[in-house]
Amino acid sequence: MVDNASSDESAAIAERMADQHDSVRLIRSPTNRGYAGAVNLALPEVRGEYLAVLNMDVVVSPGWLPPLVSFLEATPDAGVACPLILLESDPGRINAAGQNLNKTGLGFNRWLGKPRERAGEAPFEVTGLHGAAFLIRRELLERLGGWNEDGFLYFEDVELSWLLRIAGQDVWCVPASTVTHDYHLTMFPHKLFLLERNRRKMLLADLRGRTRLALSPLLALSELMMWGYCLLRGPKFLRAKARSYGWVRANRTQIRARREQIDSVRRRSDWEVLRGLRWGYPLDQFLTLGRERGKSQRDRIA
Repeated sequence: MVDNASSDESAAIAERMADQHDSVRLIRSPTNRGYAGAVNLALPEVRGEYLAVLNMDVVVSPGWLPPLVSFLEATPDAGVACPLILLESDPGRINAAGQNLNKTGLGFNRWLGKPRERAGEAPFEVTGLHGAAFLIRRELLERLGGWNEDGFLYFEDVELSWLLRIAGQDVWCVPASTVTHDYHLTMFPHKLFLLERNRRKMLLADLRGRTRLALSPLLALSELMMWGYCLLRGPKFLRAKARSYGWVRANRTQIRARREQIDSVRRRSDWEVLRGLRWGYPLDQFLTLGRERGKSQRDRIA
């Protein structure tokens, strides 16, 4: 189990789990390398079949881990099992039941703000994992070469989700397992820069040129919407969006190397990967971000 410098309460629960179960080993990693860096630091130390990842602002519920392990043991085609993530501020509502991935590379929390009952009790397949909490097969993550750290800090889970789909692995949400997450939907310039540079990098590395050409009308619409949002938020956001293009141009060699690595584990074609991903956007989340004004309370990178 990787604990990304978790909160005191979550760390205490994790420590008790490690004390009570011989098969559970708690490995703490620093936050300054992001989710992926923390997991990669821990991966060589893992001896079990599974690796559980927890973000620093997640608090686990007692008994959250066994349902995830049981599901993966019973479902060989599943590579990742995600708990149902509830809002710490209102545990009766959902923060994320996995993610909904869009064909343009965007990722959105599935059922954000919906009543907990919406998820039911039976496991269901999702297009993407949420990086705050999930369980992955150790052998699978090793085969993928670890978790790509280039996505630091706000896109790593989307990129891993795409890679899992490329490698022919499925992601499931298991509502019998729950955690709570201190979450607030917000945007600030540096976060937007990281999201946009990493999204563009992922599309260039993960999709063939002819696929991107076929998707070009949708990609152009996405760009237009993003520029409109930046115009609404002001000069700092406009500069952040522009910087994302410059970063991609300056890192073409890195992107080519990433493309070669992805091709080495590819089991699905582009169209098989894109099948099932969303065409539309969650307007409620867009409206929440669009109404945000002034400086975000979380305008920082830890």
